[in-house]
Amino acid sequence: MQGLRLGGHPLHPALVHFPVVCWTVVPVLDLGYLLTRAPAWWQASFWCGVVGGVMGLVAMCAGFMDLMAMAEDHPGQAVAERHMMLMGSAWCLAVVALILQRPDRMPDPLQAWASFGLSVLGFFALGLGAYQGARLVYDFNVGHNPRPSK
Repeated sequence: MQGLRLGGHPLHPALVHFPVVCWTVVPVLDLGYLLTRAPAWWQASFWCGVVGGVMGLVAMCAGFMDLMAMAEDHPGQAVAERHMMLMGSAWCLAVVALILQRPDRMPDPLQAWASFGLSVLGFFALGLGAYQGARLVYDFNVGHNPRPSK
């Protein structure tokens, strides 16, 4: 399996750090807003959500290309499909939470709590999906460069 590579290394694992960080920070920022009602928390959450959503889409495209390069009979195929579904769910939850946010006006309490709840659910989907991605690398050697022959 080759997939999308840059300099001989798989591109997907290099891209996932951006959405992981952003989608981890968004619930914390939302909670900061809920506790303080300070607009800076809400605006920072919005912009982290934007970066996470855009970079998540880029990472998903690279991951999908890797999935398409994987043989159908590969032993990690089911794990790869679970990883894709969980990460796609995390992205969808993050985007819906982002739709609830507008950086130019402060939310009503229901909107703020809904955004927080969706971002927390997205974070859990992210964690489950990341675990499946780690299984692909460590249990099935997906994305590893072949060992050089001596």
